[in-house]
Amino acid sequence: MLSFRDKLNAAFDAVRPNGPDGPEYRNTEVAAALGELGVKVTGSYLGMLRNGERDNPTVNVVQGLATFFDLDPVYFLTPTTPQAAEKVAGIHRDLMRLAEWRDKGVLAFALRAMLLEQDSGQLAEAAKVLLEQVMELRRTDRESGRQ
Repeated sequence: MLSFRDKLNAAFDAVRPNGPDGPEYRNTEVAAALGELGVKVTGSYLGMLRNGERDNPTVNVVQGLATFFDLDPVYFLTPTTPQAAEKVAGIHRDLMRLAEWRDKGVLAFALRAMLLEQDSGQLAEAAKVLLEQVMELRRTDRESGRQ
C-alpha cells in the first residue's frame, strides 16, 4: 500500500508549475497556495509530510492538497474498500505515467506541437511523432506488466 509520503511526492513530481518542463513546486510555494485556500500549513510541515516524519495530516490539509494538485481527495486517504483502493491505484498510475512521459519529453513535445500553425504541415508530422512515442510507451508498459 502506498504511504501518504509516496502519494504526496508523486503529486509534486507529476504536477509542475510551469508545464512539464518546469521545476517541481517548492514546499513553500504549495504552503502559500494552500494558505490562499484557507488551509494553514507551513513549508516545513509539507517537508515533514514528504519525508515521512509526519503522516497523518488533517482533512483540511488533504482537501487543500487535492485541490491544489487537482486530484480526487480520496487519493490522499487510506482506502477502506477495494473500490477505493483501485481508485487510488489508478490515480497513482496516472501520476506516474504523467511523470514518465514528462521525463521522456512526450508532454513537452505535445505542447510544442499544439503551438504550431495548423496549416503549416508541421502539425500533422508532430502529431505522428507524438503518437509513435505514446505507442512506444504503451508497448513498454505492457511488456513490463503495467497497464
